[in-house]
Amino acid sequence: MIRIVVADDNKVLLEHIVKALKNSDNIEVVGIANDGEEELNYIMQFNPDVVITDIEMPKKTGVEVIEIVKEFEKVPEFIVITGGASVDIMKKLYSLPVKNIYNKPVDMEKLVNEIESITEIGSREELINSKLAEENNFFKKIVSFFKK
Repeated sequence: MIRIVVADDNKVLLEHIVKALKNSDNIEVVGIANDGEEELNYIMQFNPDVVITDIEMPKKTGVEVIEIVKEFEKVPEFIVITGGASVDIMKKLYSLPVKNIYNKPVDMEKLVNEIESITEIGSREELINSKLAEENNFFKKIVSFFKK
């Protein structure tokens, strides 16, 4: 299950995003924020896999939140939603750990599919790491056998 924090100061859009996400069996919305400070608190509290954030919000912008969170030990995947950002903000976003940027209005089906693909990638990485660990243990046993 992929854990998500969603932040937007537009309550109608926020409800629409959360409703679309809750229709997926692979997604759990762990935090719903109306401003950047609340978003940051949810990120620290729940350690989500993905954060969907608006750029322009009260208290802290989405960019400010991402700049703070990028220093955390575990950095979630960020998906940014914008009603139209300046060229300078877009350049800034591309220098940050942002997976994708969506313009409003958001295509909810595309957004949910992208998030579910993040889950699949995470599952594949876990599987690969598990197989590598098994092979490593196997080779350690072989080396141990020949040392005897």
